[in-house]
Amino acid sequence: MTVGRGGRVIFANPSAREISFAYEDLDGHTPQITDADGKPLGPDERPRSRALRGESFGPVLTHWKTGEGDFALLVRCDAVDHGDKLAALTFIDVTAFQRWTEDTRAALAARDEFLSIAAHELRSPLNALLLTLHRIKLRIPPDGSLPELDRLVDMSERQIDRLTSLVQNLLDVTRIRARRLELDFEPKDLLQIVRDAAEAIAEHARTAGTPVQIVASEPIFGLWDGARIEQVVQNLLTNALKYGGGGPIEVSLAREGTTAKLTVRDHGPGVAAEDHDRVFEPFQRIASTYKSQSLGLGLYIVREIVQAHGGSIVIEPPDGGGAAFVVRLPIEQQTSETRAEPS
Repeated sequence: MTVGRGGRVIFANPSAREISFAYEDLDGHTPQITDADGKPLGPDERPRSRALRGESFGPVLTHWKTGEGDFALLVRCDAVDHGDKLAALTFIDVTAFQRWTEDTRAALAARDEFLSIAAHELRSPLNALLLTLHRIKLRIPPDGSLPELDRLVDMSERQIDRLTSLVQNLLDVTRIRARRLELDFEPKDLLQIVRDAAEAIAEHARTAGTPVQIVASEPIFGLWDGARIEQVVQNLLTNALKYGGGGPIEVSLAREGTTAKLTVRDHGPGVAAEDHDRVFEPFQRIASTYKSQSLGLGLYIVREIVQAHGGSIVIEPPDGGGAAFVVRLPIEQQTSETRAEPS
């Protein structure tokens, strides 16, 4: 559509004529127009008024409420350098796309809510089942007279632990997406956190025949959510066990000024450079060559927890092969309470 001096429409193609309400008050009926956030546009802020002032703008998303219905239009204005002072207004009807977007957002919100409720509901029966297995195990004779039963109970415990981990990951993802991931900052020793995480996966590492070595010269104290940082380390160790090809895993800690550097290195095939960012996205796996029943959420959760602490995580290709996941966390030495001198 081309608008001339005085707001007269000089030319409008067939598509523009189909949305005649976009001409605003030329037909005697002024529609209600709002911006993308729903803020009403005053007379001087409307597309035709801005075009009359010689402005070039857009594309901007606008919403039009008319007698024909509600519409979403992308509007762009380009000044045409002619003696007649022309302006070309372009309207793109994106109503269908806008409705599809809103429906998709609602569907995703409903999905996340369902996953959150399902994860909560699954935890109770899983915990009850695990307690039952523990009680059964206590009744197994220690003399090894029932080896088959002992083996079946151990296998069941591992499967329940795996299901519990999957449920926890789903719960964490829904919290992250809903921006409800809460952190409890307390003074913690990062070295002790790493040791606790390594102990949690020690049995898995022994079964896989994979040694885990911790290299640290000193404790590193800071303000962190200890449980969440332990989850970060445990996820990285589990990832290294899964994709490290059975080679040793090295966990190193170092202080870099006001930053704590945590590195988890494996000796597997490594991660291709083009996948360094992709593997931190949800439902992605680090290597398609490995068959895994994982949902691909562990590294995504790691990244979100680290960033929630104000830190960062990157993948570095170390000398000698493998992959090194490097986490950097800011060190907060004291809270406002601990700065106060004792009376």
